[in-house]
Parts: sequence; C-alpha cells; structure tokens
Amino acid sequence: MRALSVLLLTAAVLISAGCEGEQGPVGPSGADGNANVVTGTISPTSEEWMYHAYYWFQATPSTTAGYFTRYVYIPVAEITPEIISTGVVLVSFEAYPASGMWTPLPFQFVAPNAQYTFNVVHEVMEGAILLHFFFTPNSAGATYPDLSTYTIPTYTFKYTVIEGNVLETMTARGVDMSDHDQVMDYLAP
Repeated sequence: MRALSVLLLTAAVLISAGCEGEQGPVGPSGADGNANVVTGTISPTSEEWMYHAYYWFQATPSTTAGYFTRYVYIPVAEITPEIISTGVVLVSFEAYPASGMWTPLPFQFVAPNAQYTFNVVHEVMEGAILLHFFFTPNSAGATYPDLSTYTIPTYTFKYTVIEGNVLETMTARGVDMSDHDQVMDYLAP
C-alpha cells in the first residue's frame, strides 16, 4: 500500500512539473471581434402592426407635423442610454420579401399611381425600437388606402445595435454605415 502511495505521489509531482516550461512565442493578432454588437430579426405579419401611433417631426421651432402610423414595438434590452448617446442602432428590411436584398431605414417609395408615398421608418428609445408604417400624400386631395385596414406584407427587419467604441473603429476604417452588407461584413467573426 505504501509503495502505491509513493508511486501516486511521484506521478503527481512529475505531471505538475511537466506543466511548467518556457513561455512560448506570442501568437499573431486575431481579427477584431464583435462582442459589443447585438443583432436580431423580426418578421411581423399585418395583424401584428398595431394601429395607431404618430410619427412626429418638428418642422420649425414652433410647428410640428405628425402622421398616423401602424407600428411594431420591438423590445431590445441592449439599447441603453450609452448606446443612444454614443452608439448606433441600424435597421434594414427586405423591401421585396425573401429577395435577400436589404434596404436601410428610413424608406420611402412612391405608389404606382403617384398619389401617395409608402413610408417605413424606425425610432430608437431606451430598451426598444419602434417601427412605423404610413402613407403620405403627394399632392393636395390625393387619395390613399385606409391605413387601419391596409394589409402590410410580412417584411423581415434586421436590427443591429453597436456600442460607441465599435462604431468609432468602423468609421475610422471607412465602413459605410448605411450599407447593411458592409456593416455585416465588418462585424462577421
């Protein structure tokens, strides 16, 4: 029994001594990571677009204008006050569903009859993104669909939340922040 104890103690000492040695050379630098980036997708159906909200714009110091909208509320806990003040939140969508082509928001498209414009925009607030869908007339007396009953196609939206230090690096390297593909190529591991 004593011989077994001595043998096990000797093996433990040799194993632990074998773990130590000279420091190896420093390895090559790795690619920049994307630990400070959060992405997600959402594909709301027409029924999930709630009615109604307002999309406001201050036209002059004393005048505001607003449009009724259908909206989707997307909770994103990673949108903090720091992201709002120093980072960026990008939103893109497939304007033609299942095409694989991404269009950044805001988006406007003149209807085929040219009487109105389709609008898809987003607002960022602490903890959430608010998507808006609405129509704007192109001339006085223009007619457009009833927003409350309009069937909105099921678009897929991608959002990307980027901390300020990553944003600074991307800007310094010439990444076009309005080009979803460039942003994703840069952020891909």
